Amino acid sequence: MAEADSERRLLILYGSQTGYAKDTAYRISRQAWRRHFAVSVQSMDQADKWSVFTATHPVIFVCSTTGQGEEPDNMRKFWRFLLRKSIPHDALSGLSFAVFGLGDSSYQKFNFPAKRLYRRLQQLGGTPIVGRGDGDDQHYLGLDGALDPWLQQLWAALLDRYPLPKPIVPDSVAPDPSCNIAFADGNDDDAVLNANQAVLAAGTHLARLVSSDRMTAADHFQDVRHFRFELEDPDDAPSWSPGDCAVLRPENLASDVDAFLEQMHWTDRADRPLEISPRSDSIIPEWIPRRTTLRWLCTAYFDIMAVPRRSFFEMLYYFSSSADEKERLYDFTTSEGQDELQTYCMRPRRTILEVLDDLPGSRVPLDYIFDVFPEIAERSFSISSASAATPGQVELTVAIVSYKTIMQKPRVGVCTKWLLNMAPGQMVGLRFASGTMALPDSQTPVIMVGPGTGIAAFMSFIRDRIIDSATANYLFFGCRSEHKDFLHHRQLHQWVDQGVLRLFCAFSRDQDEKVYVQQRIREQGDLLWSLIAEQHAVVFVSGNANQMPDDVRQAFIDVAAAHGVDDAAEYVQQMIKTGRYQEECWY
Repeated sequence: MAEADSERRLLILYGSQTGYAKDTAYRISRQAWRRHFAVSVQSMDQADKWSVFTATHPVIFVCSTTGQGEEPDNMRKFWRFLLRKSIPHDALSGLSFAVFGLGDSSYQKFNFPAKRLYRRLQQLGGTPIVGRGDGDDQHYLGLDGALDPWLQQLWAALLDRYPLPKPIVPDSVAPDPSCNIAFADGNDDDAVLNANQAVLAAGTHLARLVSSDRMTAADHFQDVRHFRFELEDPDDAPSWSPGDCAVLRPENLASDVDAFLEQMHWTDRADRPLEISPRSDSIIPEWIPRRTTLRWLCTAYFDIMAVPRRSFFEMLYYFSSSADEKERLYDFTTSEGQDELQTYCMRPRRTILEVLDDLPGSRVPLDYIFDVFPEIAERSFSISSASAATPGQVELTVAIVSYKTIMQKPRVGVCTKWLLNMAPGQMVGLRFASGTMALPDSQTPVIMVGPGTGIAAFMSFIRDRIIDSATANYLFFGCRSEHKDFLHHRQLHQWVDQGVLRLFCAFSRDQDEKVYVQQRIREQGDLLWSLIAEQHAVVFVSGNANQMPDDVRQAFIDVAAAHGVDDAAEYVQQMIKTGRYQEECWY
C-alpha cells in the first residue's frame, strides 16, 4: 500500500469466530488506506496489550459474538486482561477508540461482547471517537445495514482530527497485495511432496477417525452421525471438561478443488511449489507454510465453497476484464446495491465457485489470492465423550448439513461433506476449546434439556458425573420419532436401568398431537420445583436456537409460577444471572 504520514496511524483489532469480524476489520483497513492512514490489523489476542495502553493513535475494535453472548476465541485473553482489577481506572485516558459489534438481534444477548468492551474501555478512561456500532444479521441488508452509516460517522470524525494531506484514493484504484507469490525453481517430486505436507496450527492435535456411524434411521430425512476419533498422542493432549468443544478445520473435496483450479486457469500450475512472501504477517496465519502449492492452499486454506461477502466483490471488481461484469461487480459494492447482492448471492447461498462460473471474465492474480478468497472457518462440535472416562477418545454427535437452495440446488456443508467422505484411519487435526456451560459439584442435581443434537454435550456431562458417583441427573430429550431419530437411545436406557439417570422424552410426531420438551417440563413441574427450590439444581439447555430456548424458558417460568412465585420471570432471570440456568444454543 502507498505510504502514509507516520502521524496518521490506525490500529484495528478484531475478535472473530467465523471470519466475519476479521473480514470487516480488513474492509475498514482498506478504507483507511484510501484516506492515507498507515494501518495495522491484528486479532485482539495477537496484539501487544501494552501497545493499546500506550497508543497515541486511534484504535478501532471489531468483534463478533459467539455462543450465548460470549467473546470469540481470539479475543478472550485480551478481554480477561482488560478485566484485571489491578489496572488503574485511568489507564486508557490517552486512548481514542471506536467499537463495532457483529451480532444477531434474535439472540437474547445481542452484541454483548461489543457492549461490554465499549463500556470497559470507557471505565478505564478511553474516549470514544463515535458511538458504538451494532451490526445486526436480522437487518434486511445484513451487517452492512449498520456498518455503512457507522463508517461514515467514523471517517467524518477521524478526518476532522486528521485532515486529508491529499485527495482520497479513488475506488477505481486497487490496493497493493498483501503478499508476493512466486513459483519456486525446479519441479521435482520431492519438492512437490514437501510443499504439500500437512501443517498443524499451534494447539492442534492429530487424531485418527475410528468410526462414523449413522444414528438416525436410513429413511429419516436428517442424517445424524456419531464420529469417534482417537488421539495419536493422548499423553500430549490436554484433558477436556464436560461441555467443551472439539474444533476442526475442514478441507475442500478434491473434486471441488479441481473445478476451482480449472475455473481460475491454474490446473497446469496447481502442483508446482510456490513461495509466499507476506508484506504484512498479520493477514497470513503462522501455520500456513511459506513454501506450498496452489492445490494445498485451495484444499486446506481457501474456502472456495463459501457464500462470498461484499468484500469479495469489492476486490474482484479490480480484476475483471469484462465491462459488463465490472459494472455488475461495482453495483454489488455500493450501499444501494446491497439488496441486489442479497438477491443474487446471500438468499440462494451462491458459492464462490458458482459466482466465478457466472463471471468468466473476472479472475484473480496470484499475488491477491489472500486478499480475495476467505479462509476456511473452523467448526466447533460439543464433545460427547468424557475425558475422565475415556481419555484419548473424542466422540462427536454431528447433524449433516444438507438442504436445497431457492434455486433448488442441493447443498451439503463444507465440514459435514468433508467428514462424510472421511475413511476410517484418516488423520485429522483437532484442538479443544472451552464450552459455555459449566457443571456444578457432584452433589448438586442437574436438569438437562437437549432436543436433537443438543444432547451431544449432555452425554459428556452424564459420563463425567457417573465417574464422580453423581446420580441426580435429569434429562429431557426431544425428537420427531422414537424409532427414527432417538439419538444415543441404547446408552441412555442403560443409564436409566443403572439408576444414574431419569429420562423424559418427547417424540413430537409419534401421536396425533405434537409433543415437545416444554410440555414434559410442565408435566414434571412438582419434581423440577423440588430440585430447583430445595436442592438448588442447575438447569442446562442446549440445541437449536430458533424457538426452543424461549419455549423452554417459559416452561420453567410456568413451573415457578405454579408453585407460588409472584414474579416467576424474574426468578428465572436471577437463575440465569447466577449461573443456575445456562443455555448453549445455535442456529
